[in-house]
Amino acid sequence: MHVDELDRVDREVREAAAGPPEAYARVLERALAACDADPAAAEYLDVLELHDELADAYDRLGRVEDALRHADVLVEQGYRCEPDPRCRRAEILTRHGQLQEAAAIWDEVARDTPEDVWLYNNAGLEYAAIGEHELALGWLTKGLELAVRTGDPERLVGQLRQLRAESLAVLGLEPDRLQSVGPRPVARTSARRPGPARAPAGGTRGHAGQPPVAWAWLPADEYADLERRWPDIAHGPAARDDDGGVVEHATYCRRMEGRLRQAREAGMTAVRIAPLRWAEYLAWRDANRDEDGDPAQLRARYAADLCRDPTRVIAWPPARNERCWCGSGRKYKKCCAAPGPAAAR
Repeated sequence: MHVDELDRVDREVREAAAGPPEAYARVLERALAACDADPAAAEYLDVLELHDELADAYDRLGRVEDALRHADVLVEQGYRCEPDPRCRRAEILTRHGQLQEAAAIWDEVARDTPEDVWLYNNAGLEYAAIGEHELALGWLTKGLELAVRTGDPERLVGQLRQLRAESLAVLGLEPDRLQSVGPRPVARTSARRPGPARAPAGGTRGHAGQPPVAWAWLPADEYADLERRWPDIAHGPAARDDDGGVVEHATYCRRMEGRLRQAREAGMTAVRIAPLRWAEYLAWRDANRDEDGDPAQLRARYAADLCRDPTRVIAWPPARNERCWCGSGRKYKKCCAAPGPAAAR
């Protein structure tokens, strides 16, 4: 296929992603057929990524066997991702009530990759979504213990704690000590397991030497204390719905994504997201008593200070197939980058 034809197919796939899953599945199948017919297309479009997308599309349509068929291709052809690609089949089975087979896969992967915190996150997330909160709590507890013990290199403590709090509440259990203990500091290295990686911070300069612009943002665990710790944010447009209630964290992140895109369109090509941590922010504020201004101005200066250390901020935007910057664990293209309200799942 000519490059123009490949671009057209790729564009069709991206545009169909925003539409109904039936139409999206048809476009993906046509793209796979093009890959089967032309090695150049297979290299250009990424065949395994197409299978991954088809597994998701058929899952949403309730076509379980078709979804499992494409999920199995990922395992057979060595798809590299976190957690292990076998979890894709387990996720589909869990969502459709085939819990015994799913449990065998979750357990098998846990034996093989016991230090992969994404495994516990995904298993807990799927079990909670179908109301199996006792099972969810078991996986989320192991995941949170692992994240705390290892210093939370994947930045999952906030989400694990929030999910675990929901399961504890449903089960009528009181929050325990694990719900408040913070991650232990550990020495960080550049080594990573195979799979989608976070976009590197890229140093302290942006495109053409442009200094990066830092945007303050509340991770899921901080957002849980929104009204007590960050009242001006709680009463601002980013966190309020039309009825005056506080929006979910996913919606808050989607709104943040929209503002970041507007900033990029306005010429801010070097953007960093600066996570706000209450204890760290208070320490900074106490150490900078000469800093004055309203809360938003103080946060902006704090975010700018965080930006001096690339390891403390998140480069934006990540690549489409990388983990979303918001900490959901989903790929960016399926999360904050996806069009439409359904992406805030």
